[in-house]
Amino acid sequence: MKNLIKRYIPVLCAFAMVTACNKDLEEITDLAKIDVDDPTTPVPMQFDVRLDESNTFKVGDTTKFIIEGNAHMVSFYSGTVGNDYNYRDTERFYDVLAKLSFESNKTPDNNTISNIDCAELLYTTTFNGTYTYDNIKNTNWTPITNRFYLQTVLQSSSSIYAESGNVDISDVFAEGKPVYFAWLCKTKAATNRVQFRVRNFTLIGEVADDNTLSGQLYSQGQFNFQWYENEASAAQPSNNRPSVSSTLLTWNGIFNNMTGAYKEGYAISGPIELPRFNAGKDKPVILITKQSENELKHNYIYKKPGNYEVVFVASNTKANEQPEIIKKLNVTIVP
Repeated sequence: MKNLIKRYIPVLCAFAMVTACNKDLEEITDLAKIDVDDPTTPVPMQFDVRLDESNTFKVGDTTKFIIEGNAHMVSFYSGTVGNDYNYRDTERFYDVLAKLSFESNKTPDNNTISNIDCAELLYTTTFNGTYTYDNIKNTNWTPITNRFYLQTVLQSSSSIYAESGNVDISDVFAEGKPVYFAWLCKTKAATNRVQFRVRNFTLIGEVADDNTLSGQLYSQGQFNFQWYENEASAAQPSNNRPSVSSTLLTWNGIFNNMTGAYKEGYAISGPIELPRFNAGKDKPVILITKQSENELKHNYIYKKPGNYEVVFVASNTKANEQPEIIKKLNVTIVP
């Protein structure tokens, strides 16, 4: 019997040790459940914005915003064009001003003064697209020559050009009605002709709300000017006929027209339309990612006077973790 007890003593000791260990493990596990916080529990997002001073500033002043809270990310909308909260989901279309300019030249300067006013710039929105001289002549054209500068003195060289000025012609455009431009050039009967040249005939689209979006709409080649002449002009030798290329438009004719008939030609463009500029949706400026400070300052300088609705949108990085917090402020900028 004693031998049997001796044989099982090690087994009993081992069992006792295991039991004691399991009991200790249970106690430790229970203690951990009590003392350790659940890391998945989100911290409530807090967010606020205020102006450091009054809400009225001068153009060029620094507008100071004080941002408080624990948001991971803050989006800023200044209320200016391109950064306006109201256009975050809406495409922004800009009206475009049409600015036309060109350079012109008149030669020669010897005994041709009777044809000094040999060229006239016209436009129409009623052209039916039939490119014949008779149909073009019978179209209702509106002259706009007096808006531009053309040389009033004949030049000694074909290389001396005059700038027309950069002229707003937005009023000639109407929605759904393409505009056609034409140079009407003439040589009076029994006179020496004047040559007339046009280069750099250019239409610029100017976006008043954001000048950085302005740019060229049509170059001279894109106007696709073509000449259509009366019978007397068309009967001249080919080297005396008016000509056109992508860079130069020329009214020509035999110089000695002292016994010649009246000559006339229209250099008419293709249809020209003034587009509206689609800049897409306005975008925010991201100020903070995973903000670690309780307070942050953001400075902004307004360049134009006006009343601006400033919007801050606070959010956390995990999708759908907590709803966004939106704060709006009104800022007045005076000259």
